[in-house]
Amino acid sequence: MKTEQRSAKASGEKQGSREKILEVATDLFLEHGYAGTPLSAIAAQLDFTKAALYYHFKSKADILSGILSPLLDAIDDLLEQAPEQFPDAQRRWEFLYSYSQVLLSHSRAVAVLASSSNNTWLPDEIKERIEYHRRRTMELAMLPDMSDEDQVKAILVMDMLHREMVFTDDRMVVPGMKSARRREIVYGFIREALDGAAATR
Repeated sequence: MKTEQRSAKASGEKQGSREKILEVATDLFLEHGYAGTPLSAIAAQLDFTKAALYYHFKSKADILSGILSPLLDAIDDLLEQAPEQFPDAQRRWEFLYSYSQVLLSHSRAVAVLASSSNNTWLPDEIKERIEYHRRRTMELAMLPDMSDEDQVKAILVMDMLHREMVFTDDRMVVPGMKSARRREIVYGFIREALDGAAATR
């Protein structure tokens, strides 16, 4: 019994250390960028040796994967539940809303991804997953037999959704407006655009 308790305690401490590493690394990546944050800086911030850091993560890329995987896995799960294409605007809207909620619920991981103007610094495996997500979500933003005009509108809707949920640092703001109110307006605009495109088919 005592052996099992010790094992459970050690496992819990290891998990706690991993989470603390990911939290600190996220802060440093957001402040200095991924390329500008050496492992030594993460270790120093935690008062760890690099050997202690390597006990939990094999490399800086492994730490980045630990930060991003919950977000990427959640998007994978959402895409796996989607049909090849949505038959109507309502179901498409429900998907886009769910997708935006995934982005919002993993806001720190999203911020790490958005911290650079390009993704050349990302490991190839992560870049491939993100490219698949980009292509697949864009496919799901389209309805069957859409006109060229409505396809462009769908692309603009997705661009706006990503601007509002991901690339938030450079967007224009309305002084004094709370983020919840802004999001309500954005959702209304997206819904109106989707319904308008569907009505013209």
